[in-house]
Amino acid sequence: MVRAALLPERPEQAESVHAGDLIMPFEVKACTIDDLHRHPTFADRTQARVKVVLREITAHKAFDHNLTLKVWANTHTGMTTAEVNTALLTRAATILKRTMSVAEVEVTSDGTVSKPTVSG
Repeated sequence: MVRAALLPERPEQAESVHAGDLIMPFEVKACTIDDLHRHPTFADRTQARVKVVLREITAHKAFDHNLTLKVWANTHTGMTTAEVNTALLTRAATILKRTMSVAEVEVTSDGTVSKPTVSG
């Protein structure tokens, strides 16, 4: 299992991220690579599950969501473990970015929530 710390560990640094007067509704708190293995048919492909803890922030509460993303990356036998992990995490980040952009909502500091937007 590989852990990737994406945000500060100390709670006092884990405050809501503000963009002007708007609160960013999602934060990625942690990613781990689990169940890493070579593809049974394609020799140049590695598969894994990437577990993500996604924090949804509303005006007054935060909710943690545990997601599991099934990802794959093109790899070869000359790649180091770190290079394979980076390829898998990059793939997971791409999927997560698309997922979050579809579900993105704006929450103002007074708690007003906009409708979800499709932004890419």
